Amino acid sequence: MYNTIIVPTDFSDEESTIQSLKKAEKLSDKGQIVLLHVIESIPSYALVDIPLDLMPDLAPKTRDTLNNWVMKSGVKAEIEVRNGGSYRNIIESSKENKADLILINSHKPGFQDYLLGSTAAKVVCHAQCAVLVER
Repeated sequence: MYNTIIVPTDFSDEESTIQSLKKAEKLSDKGQIVLLHVIESIPSYALVDIPLDLMPDLAPKTRDTLNNWVMKSGVKAEIEVRNGGSYRNIIESSKENKADLILINSHKPGFQDYLLGSTAAKVVCHAQCAVLVER
């Protein structure tokens, strides 16, 4: 059983995330479950023509969606929203929360995944705790 479990989500599938939360609850030793979403940074070259005051603050809406998913799952979980690169923030969150397990969903690999590697694959390679990849 695990004491602290990180459940990253990329918003691609609500039902998979809810199922992952339920699985985390079963694997948890009544410890902490953290539902994590990383808001990817927009590269600076793409921001050249966009005024900063037009950039939306996505964190509040993201938190609302994650809270809704937690309520639907019936699982007691904390919400964490970060900005930046996905896999690095997942690894950092696992370190900061002293996680025993990262429970991450995988998806069918696309062409980009073959070139850059999927987030799940990078997490598996770099995590300092156990990683369970859901397919």
